[in-house]
Amino acid sequence: MLSIKPGKIQRGISLLEVLISLLILSLGALGFAGLQLKGLKTTEDANYRAQATLIAQDAIERILANPSAMESYLTANSYSAGTAGSTPPSACVSGPCSAGAMATQDKAHISWTAANSLPGGRAMATECFGSTQCVVVSWNGMDPASCITNNAINTDEDSTCLVLEVIR
Repeated sequence: MLSIKPGKIQRGISLLEVLISLLILSLGALGFAGLQLKGLKTTEDANYRAQATLIAQDAIERILANPSAMESYLTANSYSAGTAGSTPPSACVSGPCSAGAMATQDKAHISWTAANSLPGGRAMATECFGSTQCVVVSWNGMDPASCITNNAINTDEDSTCLVLEVIR
Protein backbone atom coordinates (compact mmCIF):
# COMPACT_ATOMS: atom_id res chain seq x y z
CA MET A 1 0.00 0.00 0.00
CA LEU A 2 1.12 3.53 -0.83
CA SER A 3 1.43 5.88 2.04
CA ILE A 4 1.23 9.65 1.60
CA LYS A 5 3.11 11.90 3.97
CA PRO A 6 1.12 14.94 5.09
CA GLY A 7 3.52 17.71 3.88
CA LYS A 8 4.39 16.24 0.44
CA ILE A 9 1.11 16.41 -1.50
CA GLN A 10 1.27 18.34 -4.84
CA ARG A 11 -1.81 20.22 -5.88
CA GLY A 12 -1.70 21.28 -9.59
CA ILE A 13 1.07 22.76 -11.69
CA SER A 14 3.72 25.01 -10.25
CA LEU A 15 3.98 28.64 -11.33
CA LEU A 16 7.40 28.02 -12.85
CA GLU A 17 6.05 25.34 -15.18
CA VAL A 18 3.28 27.67 -16.33
CA LEU A 19 5.76 30.47 -17.07
CA ILE A 20 8.03 28.15 -19.06
CA SER A 21 5.13 26.83 -21.13
CA LEU A 22 3.95 30.42 -21.82
CA LEU A 23 7.47 31.35 -22.95
CA ILE A 24 7.60 28.42 -25.36
CA LEU A 25 4.12 29.23 -26.68
CA SER A 26 4.98 32.92 -27.22
CA LEU A 27 8.21 32.04 -29.08
CA GLY A 28 6.20 29.79 -31.37
CA ALA A 29 3.63 32.54 -31.99
CA LEU A 30 6.41 35.03 -32.81
CA GLY A 31 7.94 32.57 -35.26
CA PHE A 32 4.57 32.04 -36.93
CA ALA A 33 4.01 35.82 -37.19
CA GLY A 34 7.44 36.20 -38.81
CA LEU A 35 6.57 33.53 -41.36
CA GLN A 36 3.30 35.31 -42.15
CA LEU A 37 5.10 38.63 -42.74
CA LYS A 38 7.66 36.94 -45.00
CA GLY A 39 4.83 35.30 -46.94
CA LEU A 40 3.04 38.63 -47.40
CA LYS A 41 6.23 40.30 -48.68
CA THR A 42 6.87 37.46 -51.11
CA THR A 43 3.30 37.69 -52.39
CA GLU A 44 3.64 41.46 -52.84
CA ASP A 45 6.91 41.02 -54.76
CA ALA A 46 5.29 38.40 -57.01
CA ASN A 47 2.39 40.76 -57.71
CA TYR A 48 4.76 43.59 -58.69
CA ARG A 49 6.74 41.25 -60.93
CA ALA A 50 3.54 40.07 -62.64
CA GLN A 51 2.45 43.69 -63.21
CA ALA A 52 5.88 44.55 -64.62
CA THR A 53 5.69 41.56 -66.97
CA LEU A 54 2.32 42.73 -68.30
CA ILE A 55 3.63 46.27 -68.82
CA ALA A 56 6.77 45.07 -70.63
CA GLN A 57 4.75 42.68 -72.80
CA ASP A 58 2.36 45.51 -73.69
CA ALA A 59 5.34 47.68 -74.66
CA ILE A 60 6.78 44.96 -76.90
CA GLU A 61 3.43 44.38 -78.58
CA ARG A 62 3.07 48.11 -79.26
CA ILE A 63 6.60 48.21 -80.70
CA LEU A 64 5.96 45.27 -83.02
CA ALA A 65 2.58 46.67 -84.10
CA ASN A 66 4.21 49.89 -85.38
CA PRO A 67 7.29 48.68 -87.32
CA SER A 68 7.84 51.93 -89.25
CA ALA A 69 8.53 53.78 -85.97
CA MET A 70 10.39 50.97 -84.22
CA GLU A 71 13.59 52.99 -83.74
CA SER A 72 11.61 55.70 -81.96
CA TYR A 73 10.42 53.15 -79.39
CA LEU A 74 13.84 51.60 -78.90
CA THR A 75 15.89 54.77 -78.36
CA ALA A 76 17.57 54.53 -74.95
CA ASN A 77 15.87 56.54 -72.22
CA SER A 78 13.11 57.65 -74.59
CA TYR A 79 10.38 56.94 -72.03
CA SER A 80 9.53 59.64 -69.54
CA ALA A 81 9.14 58.79 -65.87
CA GLY A 82 5.32 58.97 -65.90
CA THR A 83 3.23 60.57 -63.19
CA ALA A 84 1.13 58.54 -60.78
CA GLY A 85 -2.47 59.67 -60.56
CA SER A 86 -2.50 61.67 -63.79
CA THR A 87 -4.84 60.85 -66.65
CA PRO A 88 -3.58 58.51 -69.38
CA PRO A 89 -2.39 60.17 -72.59
CA SER A 90 -4.95 60.18 -75.40
CA ALA A 91 -3.42 62.14 -78.28
CA CYS A 92 -4.15 59.52 -80.96
CA VAL A 93 -7.52 58.34 -79.68
CA SER A 94 -9.83 60.83 -81.41
CA GLY A 95 -8.49 60.75 -84.95
CA PRO A 96 -5.86 59.58 -87.42
CA CYS A 97 -2.31 59.47 -86.21
CA SER A 98 1.10 59.17 -87.88
CA ALA A 99 3.48 56.33 -86.97
CA GLY A 100 5.75 58.74 -85.09
CA ALA A 101 2.84 60.29 -83.17
CA MET A 102 1.58 56.80 -82.33
CA ALA A 103 5.03 55.88 -80.98
CA THR A 104 5.04 59.01 -78.80
CA GLN A 105 1.53 58.19 -77.60
CA ASP A 106 2.47 54.56 -76.84
CA LYS A 107 5.62 55.50 -74.91
CA ALA A 108 3.68 58.01 -72.83
CA HIS A 109 0.98 55.41 -72.15
CA ILE A 110 3.51 52.75 -71.11
CA SER A 111 5.20 55.23 -68.76
CA TRP A 112 1.81 56.23 -67.35
CA THR A 113 0.83 52.58 -66.81
CA ALA A 114 4.12 51.82 -65.03
CA ALA A 115 3.74 54.86 -62.76
CA ASN A 116 0.14 53.99 -61.87
CA SER A 117 0.48 50.20 -61.54
CA LEU A 118 3.73 49.92 -59.61
CA PRO A 119 5.12 51.92 -56.66
CA GLY A 120 7.73 54.22 -58.18
CA GLY A 121 7.24 52.38 -61.48
CA ARG A 122 9.24 53.40 -64.57
CA ALA A 123 9.79 51.93 -68.03
CA MET A 124 12.33 52.35 -70.80
CA ALA A 125 13.74 50.61 -73.85
CA THR A 126 17.46 50.28 -74.28
CA GLU A 127 20.17 48.32 -76.00
CA CYS A 128 21.23 45.25 -74.05
CA PHE A 129 23.56 42.34 -74.73
CA GLY A 130 25.27 43.87 -77.73
CA SER A 131 22.83 44.81 -80.48
CA THR A 132 19.73 43.35 -78.82
CA GLN A 133 16.98 45.71 -77.67
CA CYS A 134 15.21 45.24 -74.34
CA VAL A 135 12.25 46.75 -72.54
CA VAL A 136 13.00 47.43 -68.87
CA VAL A 137 10.37 48.02 -66.18
CA SER A 138 11.45 48.93 -62.66
CA TRP A 139 9.63 49.77 -59.44
CA ASN A 140 10.28 50.92 -55.86
CA GLY A 141 12.18 53.92 -57.25
CA MET A 142 14.90 51.87 -58.98
CA ASP A 143 16.35 53.53 -62.06
CA PRO A 144 15.67 51.32 -65.11
CA ALA A 145 19.12 52.17 -66.47
CA SER A 146 20.69 50.35 -63.51
CA CYS A 147 18.83 47.13 -64.32
CA ILE A 148 21.35 46.25 -67.05
CA THR A 149 25.01 46.66 -66.16
CA ASN A 150 28.05 45.42 -68.10
CA ASN A 151 25.82 43.60 -70.63
CA ALA A 152 24.20 41.57 -67.84
CA ILE A 153 20.92 41.86 -65.96
CA ASN A 154 21.23 43.21 -62.44
CA THR A 155 20.40 40.24 -60.19
CA ASP A 156 21.19 41.83 -56.83
CA GLU A 157 18.86 40.74 -54.04
CA ASP A 158 17.40 44.26 -53.74
CA SER A 159 16.96 44.68 -57.51
CA THR A 160 13.36 45.49 -58.43
CA CYS A 161 13.29 45.38 -62.19
CA LEU A 162 12.22 43.19 -65.07
CA VAL A 163 13.96 42.97 -68.45
CA LEU A 164 12.34 41.52 -71.60
CA GLU A 165 14.11 41.17 -74.93
CA VAL A 166 12.47 42.57 -78.06
CA ILE A 167 12.63 39.91 -80.78
CA ARG A 168 12.14 41.42 -84.21
